[in-house]
Amino acid sequence: MTGPILGWTLVVLGVGVAGGNLLRMALVRGWARFEAAAEAVMGGGMAVMAAPPTAAHYGTYSTWWAAVFGAFCLGGVALSVRHAARGGLRYLRHGGHVVIGSAAMVLMTLAMSGTTSSPALALAGSSGHGGMAGMAGMESVGAHGHGGLAEAAGSSGGALAWRVAFWALAAYFVVFMALAVRARLRGRDGSLPAVAAGARARHRHARRHPSVLTVPNARLAGHVGMGGSMATMLLMMAA
Repeated sequence: MTGPILGWTLVVLGVGVAGGNLLRMALVRGWARFEAAAEAVMGGGMAVMAAPPTAAHYGTYSTWWAAVFGAFCLGGVALSVRHAARGGLRYLRHGGHVVIGSAAMVLMTLAMSGTTSSPALALAGSSGHGGMAGMAGMESVGAHGHGGLAEAAGSSGGALAWRVAFWALAAYFVVFMALAVRARLRGRDGSLPAVAAGARARHRHARRHPSVLTVPNARLAGHVGMGGSMATMLLMMAA
């Protein structure tokens, strides 16, 4: 799968992630609502980043996108610390995924092509072609030989470091997907334990809707969709 086909496939996944998490927002409250909102915005961002008609313009507004994802990252850190203060360090993991996901979106956003005033220049250089420029057509990446990220990072001797960072994040999302599926098969919905009941996700209509349209299933679908999209995009940028 190359070119627009892969781009539109990622768009479908991103829109699905956003839609599923918007649904989850309506069914939960507390920490889980913030988590769902963050993942919905990430899904929407990935869809805009991957869509061939909008990929070329995404980097132009990278400052705003990075600010939004950065805000979610800081919010995830704050809520993780709050949970840890209430129930112990083991509860840091409940906000860790939002923090890592938001940080990954910030990195991908900065690696997109942008205008001359865009922070994307810190990674994409002056060539005007970010590592994700191929989302609008992977053949263009092949024509240039390397994405802008690789060109700029290579010139400064940091290409390997950036690739390792993207590979590590991609590996995290693959492992996260596997753990999410494993937890769901074991009947765990990933909500916070009773010790953090004040911020726990509560399913308002759990007994009224025993179908597949439940919070745990929506959460799993969102995590799998987002993990797959994130891993794919990160690997494309590191290539």
